[in-house]
Amino acid sequence: MRYLVTGGAGFIGSNLIKTLVYRGDEVTVLDDFSVGKKEYLEDSLDNIEVVEGSVCDFDLMRNLISKTDMVFHLAVKCLVACNDNPVMAHEVNVGGTFNVCLAAHEAHAKVVYVSSSEVYGTCKYSPMTENHPTEPQSIYGLSKLIGEEYVKHFNKYYGVPAVIIRPFNTYGPNHRDDQYSAVITAFIRRMENGESPIIEGTGEQSRDFTYISDTVEGIVLLSKLEHGETVNIGSGKAISIKELAATLMRIYGVENKPIFTDARPNDVFKLEADIGRAKAYGYEPKVSLEEGLRKYVAWWKQKDGLTYEELWQNCEHGERTQ
Repeated sequence: MRYLVTGGAGFIGSNLIKTLVYRGDEVTVLDDFSVGKKEYLEDSLDNIEVVEGSVCDFDLMRNLISKTDMVFHLAVKCLVACNDNPVMAHEVNVGGTFNVCLAAHEAHAKVVYVSSSEVYGTCKYSPMTENHPTEPQSIYGLSKLIGEEYVKHFNKYYGVPAVIIRPFNTYGPNHRDDQYSAVITAFIRRMENGESPIIEGTGEQSRDFTYISDTVEGIVLLSKLEHGETVNIGSGKAISIKELAATLMRIYGVENKPIFTDARPNDVFKLEADIGRAKAYGYEPKVSLEEGLRKYVAWWKQKDGLTYEELWQNCEHGERTQ
């Protein structure tokens, strides 16, 4: 199979590529490297083609997808960056997804759209099924939801094979470490520096955290679907941010009290995945939160990525062909 991974030098994309390469697949990576890092691809460079460019460039997308059987569409501007620049959020997250869908239609390629649990907004019931109301509270969540609608439209009216995957909060090696980093990475960075974790708001807000190997396994497994299905992947368990901080502090042996600041604007209060549909397709998360946090802390201290074998041993839904 020939795959294109947009945003392939990013967090989830770079770990997904390790899995595809280990299987022996032909992989092209598209990334503008505004966030993704070339060093995340070092283990895979001998086996992939890397193209520097943007999903906003339709001619480029048309050219790349014409040589592709399946597109894993992960290129995105993150939640906080979208709050800072909503125009960019629309151009990349919405316009880029339209370009992917249109080019896939022309090339008769399949689209695996990696969406986000942020499309739901704060949960109205828990755990959240795929039929939960979609009332995003952020420009990011709205842009991802519009992207989903494009994917569904092209699937229904143009016959583009597609699946929509909604990961909940994923963490692990290669997660971005900058002003836009997610909460686990932000906590670890401060504790590595001997500082107390900063909690925005009361800390009672909760999330469904999923280790990267489980998320990659879910994406690979569910990529077999093609009728526009929408499927959650997560751990199926929510934990409060205060509990998360306490767990990491215990791992680090830190006794400092967290620092509480103002809540983040438009922050979702609770996310917890119902993963029954994914389980029906064979998905089963394997890494507990504490085990995953310990793996991530160990990686952080070594700054060593997972080898193909270490990632693949957690993923039972593929066969190595090389």
